[in-house]
Amino acid sequence: MTGHTCPSASAAPGATLLGVFGPNGRAIFTPHGPKLTPELRDTLAASTEGPLEARFRFAAPCAQSACVFWDGSCRAVDAAHEDYGSPDAAALPECGIRDTCRWWAQEGARACAVCPLVRTAATDVNAS
Repeated sequence: MTGHTCPSASAAPGATLLGVFGPNGRAIFTPHGPKLTPELRDTLAASTEGPLEARFRFAAPCAQSACVFWDGSCRAVDAAHEDYGSPDAAALPECGIRDTCRWWAQEGARACAVCPLVRTAATDVNAS
């Protein structure tokens, strides 16, 4: 591990609540979100239908080579630009992980501009 944080993690135990999607489909970031405990997971699950990632954004340590988006750098942010283009990076969203963010480390403000649009694909973190 490198100490970088993935801004598009699954709702796995120990992940940090990074934000919630607003009615406009953009993430509204929580500057210092709580860790995802079983109790918080149950509370969030009760407030939404479907996978938590459809309504909330989570952050977790960058998994590097254990992630399907890793090829020496993170390609998830590249995929975000393919899906959403390159929005204006003039006003950076408030963010509680920017100092450790993998995407910020790779491309700075350009990553921050697309970040609020990204919805993480849900994974079954409880599968064995």
